[in-house]
Amino acid sequence: MTARLPLALAAAATLAVPCAAHAAQRPNIVLMFPDNLGWGEVGVYGSVRGVPTPNIDRIAKEGIRLDNFNVEFSCTVSRAALLTGRYAIRSAATQPSGITQWEITIAELLRDAGYATALFGKWHLGGAKWIEGRSPVDQGFDEWYGIPMTSNEAQTTTSPGFDPSKTETPYIWEQRKGGPATKVKVFDLDSRRTVDREAAHKGIDFMERSTRAGQPFFLFYPITQIHFPTLAHPDFAGRTGAGDIGDAMADVDHNVGLILGSLEKLGVEKDTMVLWCTDNGAEGRRPWRGSPGPWRGFYNSVLEGGIRTPCVIRWPGRIPAGRISNEIVHEMDLFPTLAAAAGVTNLPTDRAIDGIDVLPFLEGRRERSGRESALFFSGAQVRAVKWNEWKLHYAFMPEPRVSEPPLMRLFNLRSDPREETDIKDVNPWALAVFDRIVAEYTASLERFPNVPANAKDPYRPAAAARQSREPGGVASGS
Repeated sequence: MTARLPLALAAAATLAVPCAAHAAQRPNIVLMFPDNLGWGEVGVYGSVRGVPTPNIDRIAKEGIRLDNFNVEFSCTVSRAALLTGRYAIRSAATQPSGITQWEITIAELLRDAGYATALFGKWHLGGAKWIEGRSPVDQGFDEWYGIPMTSNEAQTTTSPGFDPSKTETPYIWEQRKGGPATKVKVFDLDSRRTVDREAAHKGIDFMERSTRAGQPFFLFYPITQIHFPTLAHPDFAGRTGAGDIGDAMADVDHNVGLILGSLEKLGVEKDTMVLWCTDNGAEGRRPWRGSPGPWRGFYNSVLEGGIRTPCVIRWPGRIPAGRISNEIVHEMDLFPTLAAAAGVTNLPTDRAIDGIDVLPFLEGRRERSGRESALFFSGAQVRAVKWNEWKLHYAFMPEPRVSEPPLMRLFNLRSDPREETDIKDVNPWALAVFDRIVAEYTASLERFPNVPANAKDPYRPAAAARQSREPGGVASGS
């Protein structure tokens, strides 16, 4: 929003720029996305537990470390924003029904551009009836393996009084395009420990098959760690001396190393863009409470500890090595950025796209990311807004679902990174700036209304029927 255009118009202007410079080079894309993992757990971000993370650190060393990477405040909404390039409130992902098939994911864009696509790990975007048309295969992935919901379901079968006739048993599932989703095994405390390793090996097999076929691939590896119950693979349980979280971090880094090693073995390391970023801030539940590093707060809050997460990106020969940046980047920006890297230009024009293409910034061709601000929601409410180094809380929450007066608070994140000293009274100009940013979002709703809560498939916007995607035209989903 550097040019101060309304959000929807600014996004459309950004996405209208052709990506001809990249069209001839379609990199493989590997996106690793651990769960509820804060700054303080990663070596290159100053690991508080002293658990080495050499493989994650290697991505930063060979690429860029983003110190102001922002996400939505909880699991489902974060995944929706990442995959669609839109604030989750736009897709109604704040509701338990997940996202409709009308949404267009980055997997759909890449698959239509000739990529093989796969998801191995945690989905959590299908709602309670995800299997009825809302699995990953329905949203652009050729194949998937993992859990449809979330990691704490592993506790179900050991909960006191569990009765399978009354409570549905959680399973690990798998599916390929054109086929049904099938149950693999019960998702319990034992399989919770091994699901990420299994997903990593399946990802490696997918990359090997795609490479042999000469097809570019998009591997989405949404890791289930370190979401509670934080229980590491047996190879790492009790190994670090830093508790369950430390063991889980060693496990995560090991699996990242498996993926990186496979890319090297296949000889496609230089042809692959690798991203490692986390969906939310630190896990907040005891005894598995994570570390937000220098920030305050945990996931399920819009304090920096909940929405500012680690992100490292590598693309040899394209992204200069060893860079560190405090430029604002949002997970929504990965949608147009990955599309640009793949030479995809026919992005959706029948909906608001909030992400912006930050590829020129990542490659060092542009000094600034292009993003000056971001909104942070809780449900349908705008809870906070970031603008450059400033942040205004419209409804301050020191803990999830806990509020305290004064609700409206202003912080300068450079001088007060822990958001402790409200300075709105000595900066009376600020409210008008933040209200204008919110007004831009609100104005965009007139042209592109949000998907209604709990919308059913097939969903069509009231304003216009969905059109088929044509080169350079309006996009449609699968």
